[in-house]
Amino acid sequence: MALSPRKALALSAGFLALGVLAGLGFLLADAGVFRALTPHGFEQCTRVEVAGSEDLVFDAATGLVLISSTDFRALEEGSDAAGAILSWNPAAPATPSPVPHDFKGALHPHGLALWPLDGGGRRLFVVNHPTRASSTVELFDVLDGPGLRHLRTIEAPEFISMNDLAPVGPEAFYVTLDAGTRAGTAGRFAETLLGLPWAGVGHFDGTRATVVARDLRYSNGIAVSADGATVFVSESTGHRLLAYGRDVATGALTLRAQHREPAGLDNLSFDATGALWVGAHPKLLDFLGHARDPSKPSPSQVLRVTFDTTQGRFNVKDIGVDDGARLSGASVALPLGGGRVLVGSVFSHVLDCRFTD
Repeated sequence: MALSPRKALALSAGFLALGVLAGLGFLLADAGVFRALTPHGFEQCTRVEVAGSEDLVFDAATGLVLISSTDFRALEEGSDAAGAILSWNPAAPATPSPVPHDFKGALHPHGLALWPLDGGGRRLFVVNHPTRASSTVELFDVLDGPGLRHLRTIEAPEFISMNDLAPVGPEAFYVTLDAGTRAGTAGRFAETLLGLPWAGVGHFDGTRATVVARDLRYSNGIAVSADGATVFVSESTGHRLLAYGRDVATGALTLRAQHREPAGLDNLSFDATGALWVGAHPKLLDFLGHARDPSKPSPSQVLRVTFDTTQGRFNVKDIGVDDGARLSGASVALPLGGGRVLVGSVFSHVLDCRFTD
């Protein structure tokens, strides 16, 4: 028996409502809303007070840790308050201090990375956001003291929203492009809300900028293996670790392996064995809430990852989870050796931890 137009319309509306509810449920589950967490591993941690520690890098030549410190909440609200590169000595802990530099523009640092130069020097690569909607890479030579001497600014229309970077030469690097639309636009709102695959990875060879990986969901952390053959990338809303084979001559990337994790993955750091350490957000919606309101905690997680190059397989170990009481919004885990790991956060302090991996 044929349905009346009214009943057919009601049935169609019911199916549409079910589809919307199912889609909403999937988005909430994907963001970790229903994920049960058991805090562990963060019992032996002390605070290092800084106003933001989104990325950390260890300078083996000096034994100092360099810290990317930007007030991202203020930047989002349009403030031009300067950020800083801080230095901290893990062998004689004290308050981190700003590293002097001669950069004349607005410095709001994001991702950091070091490249060893011939003769023992080091070059610091810094993702910078001069404004909320713009991105550059600033190159500095690291001076004794420490200090920073500005060398060059790199920007390209292909690199819309840069996040983290990994050098492959004195002026060459890969960089994560965490969005395909500019901050503050309707397109960025839709891209973020729906987890659209508009992010990617860029490559700069010293002269030319190209996009070498596409269709990613908020590509975030990036690291290049010691032999230069593999580029590792983490996705936040995509929840994946990716391993790309690298063409050293052209910079082209070929996807070799991928692994899905429940958490939103942030920056990547190598330890002395070649394992990757990852700062992660096990509940992404809580992290977004914390970004808007510092009184709302966001759980933090640290992962240790090894990659079997023969099998093309990731092995991920959960090192620790905090419910946000000790640290909200973990963005990076920097291993110093002997079980000591520094855990940075997007909006606040560093934790100096002893983990058993």
